[in-house]
Amino acid sequence: MMSYLHKVKPVDQRFHEWVDNINKTERIDKSIIAFNFGLFESEEGFTMYLTGSKVFDKDDDDWATNRNFEPKQKYFSFGNEFLKDKDWQDILKYAECLVQAYVKSEDFKTSIFAQAIAITVGFDDGELTIIKSQ
Repeated sequence: MMSYLHKVKPVDQRFHEWVDNINKTERIDKSIIAFNFGLFESEEGFTMYLTGSKVFDKDDDDWATNRNFEPKQKYFSFGNEFLKDKDWQDILKYAECLVQAYVKSEDFKTSIFAQAIAITVGFDDGELTIIKSQ
């Protein structure tokens, strides 16, 4: 009997699809000027989520606690296979790269994120990294 391995899409492809789907299905108010791709660790591993805010302060990361926009598909799971042997620093660096790649993509130019003053990435209990800032 043959067994077929279920091929899981690469994390970067799944991330791009997640963000594209949010872009296609969500409408945001013009008052949302900043987005945060937040990260947290749970028993299942590391997870990313997206929120939007009506305020942004480059000198005070507390702006990201204003959750004025939360998409229906708020969470992105990296997947157990990807998370093997990675610590929080690895996840943060990779998350920064994922968001940077999206910001540089063609899809970004027509996305709900394009007009944002700021886009950041970071753990809930750490400093945010600014990926895009006007």
